[in-house]
Amino acid sequence: MRSEEDNRSARARGIEVRPLPTARRLAIGADRAGRHRSTMHYLMRADVTAARRLMAMSPETLSLTGFVTASVARVAAEHPTVHAYRDWRGRLIVHRHVDVMVPVQAERESRTVPHVVRDADQRDVTRTSTELLAAESASTAGVFERFPLLARTPGLVRTVYTVLDRSVRLRQRMGTVMVTTTGMHDVGEAFGVPASTLMPLHVVIGSVSGCPHQAGNVIEQHDILNLTLVFDHGLVGEAEAARFATRLCSAIEHAEVLHPLRTRKPWRQAVVPQPPRASQTASVNGAHDR
Repeated sequence: MRSEEDNRSARARGIEVRPLPTARRLAIGADRAGRHRSTMHYLMRADVTAARRLMAMSPETLSLTGFVTASVARVAAEHPTVHAYRDWRGRLIVHRHVDVMVPVQAERESRTVPHVVRDADQRDVTRTSTELLAAESASTAGVFERFPLLARTPGLVRTVYTVLDRSVRLRQRMGTVMVTTTGMHDVGEAFGVPASTLMPLHVVIGSVSGCPHQAGNVIEQHDILNLTLVFDHGLVGEAEAARFATRLCSAIEHAEVLHPLRTRKPWRQAVVPQPPRASQTASVNGAHDR
């Protein structure tokens, strides 16, 4: 009882005034610029037991974020309308390529730096994981981080994000898909629900929780990944979003990006064998007669 009274007497009451960090100002500007979007959220769970086993057996260093990024990019390439956007004239812009923005945690400074993975739909998990790991150590400060006074200018941050939202040229630099992680592991079932975003497609990696799975007479412990998918409801309908979510869940559970030879077959157009022509049949029969 006396120790509690001593601690209370040692603590001084009062307030401390600190400047708002630049990163929080940028987050507020992005949220205000993206309020015009009518977002649609999908909460899904995918079994990543097979994927984590394959990544553990790989000699390279593979990350779960790199695996999800590669999976999202390849499925988004199959459904390009889920990451489409509108330009200044209201036209629908659809990219044939998929550039994914992944915020990484800088090692030197305690801040998050956005990194864009170019042509992520054509990269494997090894290249994506290596690039994200290198981006953490080689991160550079942006314009607003180098000049904090610009972020305090009223309306400037919101104007910049509004231009980024509509400009086709800038979209080709910043990407159309975002994959973020909550950093929560072994905390049970946890989903991350983001605020308004400028990206047409936003995937949030939640926690990985264990779940018993029965295969025949054997009960195994499987790893379940919690994901949150955010779509622009003004451009993507419920049916297209459901197809994308179903396809993404299947790609993650079957670890398709870790089997490049297997994933190429469904993407190719099926070739129907044609019956041989009469001249070809005659030549073949003549060869057999000889």
